[in-house]
Amino acid sequence: MNGKRAALALLLLLLAAPMMAQYNIKKLMDEGRRSLDQGYYVVALQIFQRVVGLRPDKNEAWYLSALSKYHLEDYKGAENDCSRAISIDPFIIDYVELRAMSRLREEKYDSAIVDFTHALEMNPDNCDYWFNRAYCYSQEHAFTIALQQLDYIEKRWPSFTAAKDLRQTILATQRLRGSQ
Repeated sequence: MNGKRAALALLLLLLAAPMMAQYNIKKLMDEGRRSLDQGYYVVALQIFQRVVGLRPDKNEAWYLSALSKYHLEDYKGAENDCSRAISIDPFIIDYVELRAMSRLREEKYDSAIVDFTHALEMNPDNCDYWFNRAYCYSQEHAFTIALQQLDYIEKRWPSFTAAKDLRQTILATQRLRGSQ
């Protein structure tokens, strides 16, 4: 009889263990989000790294780890973590946007253009994606394409002054290059 009780207790313990682990992951994620929201980026990063160590398939933990790294100006690390999140779920636009911004900060403009283009395929109504892609084209010295992007932005969002400023910068750069 004691053997049956022990076996039953062991079985119940084994069945409950995954639920406790799931609860702990949820608790860690909540704690990490709070730390991130409060600006404790190092603490948040440590928590999210712990989560991905336990659950490497948890795309949100990879993304939040990337966001923590981005705030800490570790753009290469943010790009890598975003790539992991995107490999798990490529249809979440926040992951693509953060990787694009990380690549922009790293001055990997050609890769950022690819990500902003992908983001625009998912959300063509985002003015910031259009502008950031135009900016990347300008940094790649693809001025004609950048100016075409800016034409579209200025027609669609006439009050978006950053587009006008970038246009002036591109035109000034072209004039300067033409006079050399």
